[in-house]
Amino acid sequence: MASSLTAKQFLSGYASDFTSFGFNQTSDINPSLRFSIRRITPKKLEVQAAGSTFGTNFRVTTYGESHGGGVGCVIDGCPPRIPLSEGDMQVELDRRRPGQSRITTPRKETDTCRIYSGVADGVTTGSPIHVNVPNTDQRGNDYSEMAIAYRPSHADATYDYKYGVRSVQGGGRSSARETIGRVAAGALAKKILKFYGIEVIAYVSQVHKVILPEDVVDDESLTLDQVCVILVMGIYF
Repeated sequence: MASSLTAKQFLSGYASDFTSFGFNQTSDINPSLRFSIRRITPKKLEVQAAGSTFGTNFRVTTYGESHGGGVGCVIDGCPPRIPLSEGDMQVELDRRRPGQSRITTPRKETDTCRIYSGVADGVTTGSPIHVNVPNTDQRGNDYSEMAIAYRPSHADATYDYKYGVRSVQGGGRSSARETIGRVAAGALAKKILKFYGIEVIAYVSQVHKVILPEDVVDDESLTLDQVCVILVMGIYF
């Protein structure tokens, strides 16, 4: 019992009497007992890693490498009961699919998406949505020379300098295939915005000295279907 009372009084004295930090204190209960109170300042944790998540309320995390098993995203923060199918995302993914123009990569990918979670009976459930697109045209041997030399105008050198590691095959995470996850998430974001009467339409009006005349497009009446028609004409003609 004496031991218990002493401990209790000691804790009381510690809480009320000792307010200084950084030097020795003496217990008023037992003068022979000395102890030290120090304020410990934790070191700032610095993590040198590539960020793959963006957004606040609507959060998107992309994953995968150019020549890995596949690429995709996890979408968190989507409201429930939003109609969503793989076809909704596939329309947008088909627009960015490689191999459709002589000025893009000749890599042939179907970019077929699969939704593995977050959707039930054709509507979102409010839980994280996992979307995956497998890589089917992997040609890692095409990049063997890049192991001894960085590619100009690519992220290989900066990625290696910053993180001390890089994926020679296609640039890994710095490949343009990372945008597949962003496009899939964007397709869902467009559906959410549509509930609020918001539609985003964009097109390229100038590339260097090639300028689209101002009287060709009426921005007030322009529709997404018209932009898609112009895109197809640009690809094949």
